[in-house]
Amino acid sequence: MPTSEEIAAAIETIDHLTAWLQDTGLSASAIAQFKFNSLASMYPELRGIAETAKQLIGAASPLTEVGMTVTELAALLTDSLEFKIKPDVVNKALVALGYQERNEAKRIWILTEAGKTHGISLLATSSTNKWSGNQLKWYRSIIPILEEYLTNAGILENSSNSDCTAIADKEQSKTSEKSLVSIAQNGSSSSNEEKATWTVPERIKVLGVTVNPSQIELIQSFADESYNERYNSTPPKSKVRKSQFSTYPSEFIEFLDRAINTVLNPKKTR
Repeated sequence: MPTSEEIAAAIETIDHLTAWLQDTGLSASAIAQFKFNSLASMYPELRGIAETAKQLIGAASPLTEVGMTVTELAALLTDSLEFKIKPDVVNKALVALGYQERNEAKRIWILTEAGKTHGISLLATSSTNKWSGNQLKWYRSIIPILEEYLTNAGILENSSNSDCTAIADKEQSKTSEKSLVSIAQNGSSSSNEEKATWTVPERIKVLGVTVNPSQIELIQSFADESYNERYNSTPPKSKVRKSQFSTYPSEFIEFLDRAINTVLNPKKTR
């Protein structure tokens, strides 16, 4: 049986080794269980005590839902949206929604405070190699949020785009901002095509800008207000997948672009 001094030294060492876990979004109970596992590995004589402690931690902090990996989410979204969704697209959507961040130095995903509502960070060990670290798991509550985001982002409109590249990275977002500034200065974009009507997602897709569901709702509210002032009525609605969107005539496109620019570049329109 190890002495109290040996145990104290082991705990100090384990604390140093697990300091980085606190930056990964892991729950306190998961970190505590990792510490007891490490202690039991260093001193097998303490395995019984460690197991008892872990049971108490598990009883005090039960997991109501195991959660799903991004790969599992992608498979469910592919079925529900009837469109091939890749795990990489789900990861980008979760970043855009503010639910996770990427630590490139450690090559791990980190759960944000907002993400803790819909997911959890757990310790995981690969069954095929020696890798071990934190892994994010997502609750079913994230599915309708992702469905709405992916639908509104316009990636379901073009079935040939199997990579779902409509979810842009930061560099694409900067390019989009320049396009919007050009619209504000020179009027509507020349990419109007010969369409009789437009919805907000359709126009956003043509302009190549990146938005989230809240921004789409705000854009539509501004456009609806302008439509009501111009035509003294509310715009007709059209159903795209599971969502309803206002439909605007092509002659209204200048006002639609103005609404988009107002939401995405508010400082430019003041």
